[in-house]
Amino acid sequence: MLDRFADFLDRHTKVLLTTHENPDGDGVGAAIALAAHLKGQGKAVRIVVTPVLPENLRFLDPEGWIEAFEPGGVHADLAAWPDAWLLIDASEPHRMGPLFAAFQGTGAERACLDHHLKDAPQGFDDEFTDPTASASTELVYDLVRPRLGGDLPPVMAQALYAGMVSDTGNFRHSNTTPKIHHAAADLIAQGVHPARTYNALYQTATPAKLKLFGRAMGGLQLRDAGRFAYVAVTAADLAACGATHEDLDELVEEPRKLFGVEVAALFSETADGRAKVSLRSRERVDVNAVCRLFGGGGHRLASGAKVAQPLPAFIAQVEAAVQAQMAKDIV
Repeated sequence: MLDRFADFLDRHTKVLLTTHENPDGDGVGAAIALAAHLKGQGKAVRIVVTPVLPENLRFLDPEGWIEAFEPGGVHADLAAWPDAWLLIDASEPHRMGPLFAAFQGTGAERACLDHHLKDAPQGFDDEFTDPTASASTELVYDLVRPRLGGDLPPVMAQALYAGMVSDTGNFRHSNTTPKIHHAAADLIAQGVHPARTYNALYQTATPAKLKLFGRAMGGLQLRDAGRFAYVAVTAADLAACGATHEDLDELVEEPRKLFGVEVAALFSETADGRAKVSLRSRERVDVNAVCRLFGGGGHRLASGAKVAQPLPAFIAQVEAAVQAQMAKDIV
């Protein structure tokens, strides 16, 4: 797969890199590292995200390569710029959110690079997916490491390591493999600082974020004899705490800490009024199967979905689907 991916990159000179809406460490890290590689080959590269680059990921972009999407401004003609458009860390075009319209209108060759569980991706001219990889940054690492002599450029090494940390939960989650530990060790040997990376990713909370976590956990709900735990955050909750959607990061992990919980969920209202769920499974329950019922997806033990309906009704539907899935998977 990576040889095909390298051939795809070699064929193009103006490459646009995007990731899913509300970018995370893996999508951003993979994009930064790949941009560094392509720029080193003399190619024109742009990275565009929506809505913005999260505060805790800005340390990955010391050169200011990442652009926040402005459809009515500087990006009005974005579709016409590239000869290749690569969606990273997602294999469903709709996950680009506001970027989707430009993606549909581009004449560029369109492809995706992803490690999530998904049926054959639709809407691309080519796809490069490997669900056995722990992270999209692992795929980029596997591409660039054998092709570059000596140590990787510092910005590339830092971006790759941060993405691996982000998508494995600091190497705690079940997608952590010996292979990604070896890759991480290699990057540390090249000068990446684990403690500084962890602090940048996870130790940047604001008072508003902590207030939001407290408010959400005050409404903790337990179902199915304590095996399913969830919290819900509305737009009113965000406003009351002076928080943003960015402050929801990692909140889903809080109910999963409870003893006996098999599945944890965070329900929230998106900025455009949709209902969203993030699901995390401790080990046995396939939450990807649940999210696929609602047009979402991800990993077996970490998935999400968004729907255009009121949050209370969505909570009831997901709750029923989770309990049905637990009945299948827990014996």
